[in-house]
Amino acid sequence: MTTFGYRLFGFQVYRGSRRAPLNLQDCGGETYAEIAERLLKALSVGTAIGDPTDQGQAKLEESGSIGQPALRVEEVRVVDNTVRATLWAGKFGSHEKAIGDDADSDSDISDKAASNLHRVVLAFPDDDATGILAIETIGRSCPIAPLVGWMKKKSREEATQGSVEGAWWRIAVEPLADEDRLAEMIQEGQAQKLVLVKHSVTAGRTREIRDVEIAASLAVTGRMDQALKVVRSWYRLNREVGNPDGAVSAAQGVRQLAAIVGPQVEDMDLDDGWVEIQDPDGQVKRVKPNQMSEVFTYRLAEGQPVVTPAFYAAVRETALGLQPAAGVAIEWPVS
Repeated sequence: MTTFGYRLFGFQVYRGSRRAPLNLQDCGGETYAEIAERLLKALSVGTAIGDPTDQGQAKLEESGSIGQPALRVEEVRVVDNTVRATLWAGKFGSHEKAIGDDADSDSDISDKAASNLHRVVLAFPDDDATGILAIETIGRSCPIAPLVGWMKKKSREEATQGSVEGAWWRIAVEPLADEDRLAEMIQEGQAQKLVLVKHSVTAGRTREIRDVEIAASLAVTGRMDQALKVVRSWYRLNREVGNPDGAVSAAQGVRQLAAIVGPQVEDMDLDDGWVEIQDPDGQVKRVKPNQMSEVFTYRLAEGQPVVTPAFYAAVRETALGLQPAAGVAIEWPVS
C-alpha cells in the first residue's frame, strides 16, 4: 500500500554561481519569498519536461519526451512568511493506459506523464540566510531535485530576457537531519545488518562487479551499540564540517564498520559498506557517511494522503523540533 509522508530541507539562495549565501530578505532588492512565488507561478504555465540542464534539454530535443520526467506547479499561495504550492511530478510514457470501470472509459496515456500530486511549503526567517523547505513524499517519490532545478532554470531564463543578463538566483537544499531520529530508525528498523562489499573488475576490464559481500546481523551482542556510535560520529562530523558529501570518507566508514564485525574481515580490502535497515513500510535504506538523509522521511498516512491542514501541522511540528539543532529560527504560522 502506498505510503505518504514528507521530508524537510534547509535551503539557502545564491546569486548566480557565487558561493556566499544571501540574506533571504534581500535578494537584489526583493525577498526570496517574492522571487519564489513568481518562479513557482511561472512553472504553472505549462509542463516542465526533462532534466533542467542544458544537456537535459538537448537530449529532450533529440529524443523526444518519452521517458523524460515532467513537473507542473499549481495553487501557489502566500501565508504569512510561507509560500505554499502543489506540484504534479511524473514521467512521460511510464504507463500505457488509464482504465475505468468499463472498457469504453479507458484512456490511452502512453504519450503522457502519469503524475502524483505533492504539497510543498517554503518557510522564511525574519532575517537570516537559511529557510526550510518541506515536500510531500509518496512511496519513494520525492521530487525535490527537479523542483529546485527548475526554479533555478526559470530564474536564469527570467534574467536573460533582455539584451543584458540580469541577476538570477540559485536555490540549494540540504536535508534537515535529526540525530535522534537516525538512531531510532536503526534501532527500531527490521532486518538490521551491516553490509560490507569488495568490488573487482572483470577479466576484460569492461565493468566492475561485486566480488565479495558480507552481511552481519546487528542482533549480535554489542554490535548495535557499536554501530550506533559509529553512525552518530558520522552525523556529528558532517554537522560540524558542513559537508554534504560526508566528513568521513567512504574508505574510513568501511574500516569502522568492518571493525565492528571483527578482525576476520578487517584485512579483506573491502571498498564499500553501510548499515542496512528495513523500515515499517518495507523500504530498505542504507546509511553511509555520505548517505544518511533517506532515513529522514516522516510517515503520515497509508493508502491516501492526509488533508492539507494535517499535512501542514505535521510539517510545522517537526520543523520546530529540528530548528534549534540546525541553527534555524523561523516563526511558523499556526495554520
